[in-house]
Parts: sequence; structure tokens; C-alpha cells
Amino acid sequence: MKRVVITFLLLLFCGRAYAANYAKIELRDIQGMFGGQELTLRENGEVITSIVKPFKNRLYEKRYSGRLNFPETVSALDLPQLERYKETLREGMPDESRPTICVVMKTGNVLNYAKWAEESDEYFDRVYKRLLKLVRSKTGRLVYSGYWSGYSK
Repeated sequence: MKRVVITFLLLLFCGRAYAANYAKIELRDIQGMFGGQELTLRENGEVITSIVKPFKNRLYEKRYSGRLNFPETVSALDLPQLERYKETLREGMPDESRPTICVVMKTGNVLNYAKWAEESDEYFDRVYKRLLKLVRSKTGRLVYSGYWSGYSK
């Protein structure tokens, strides 16, 4: 039992220290015909999520804004997994989505990790699934509901 508690505390404190290196985490996963989702998590705890779905020959968006504990959330994402990811460079299939995880460091470095939807990679997929779970939690309040106007910046 002691070993479990010590391991948990080490992971908690190391995760928080590791989170101190990040300024922003983004998921960009909207395909122009079928929709998808976006997430932006800033170091101040602000989180913005968008869910975009087809509706009457257009894309319809619901956007939520809220707050999360940044260090805990970043720690749970296990972003070091992405350091092992190796992107396969190839042309995309027609209408294939290409989710991108963007990690902005406090140093100003921007790390982009992208993967074609038809491919599988355990390192990318673990982080991607955790980000999708955050999007689907619809954290915060609904701040926009209407037709999708394009990719956010």
C-alpha cells in the first residue's frame, strides 16, 4: 500500500513539474466535410472545445468554454508519449482526416504531431483519445451554437 501511495505522489508532483513546461495544448481534428472536434487548453486553465457536425448540407458547431486544473490535466494527458511518435509521411486518401496535436512550450517552441486517420500509432492514439475525452466532457458553458465558420486560430 505504501508503495502505491508513494508512486502516486511521485507521479502527481512530477506531472505538475512537467506541466510547468507547457503554455498551451491544442487538438485540431475537424474535417471539412464531416466535422470533428477542436480543443484549446491554456496554462491559465482556460479550456475551449468545439464539436462540429454535419447539419443540412453545412457544418454546425457547438463551442464550450470553461476552466480546468492545468497541471493535473496535462499530467493526465501523458504528453511524453508523443515524443516517441514517428509520423508516416504520405499523401492523404480522399476525405481522410488528419488529427493534429499542437504543443506550445513556455520557451516558445511549437511541436506539431499529426497522424492520418487511417493509420494507427499507440503513442499518438493514447494522447489523442485522452484529448477526445476532454472534448466530449463539454467542460464549461455553451458559448456558441451555430454554423461553423472555419478553423479557429
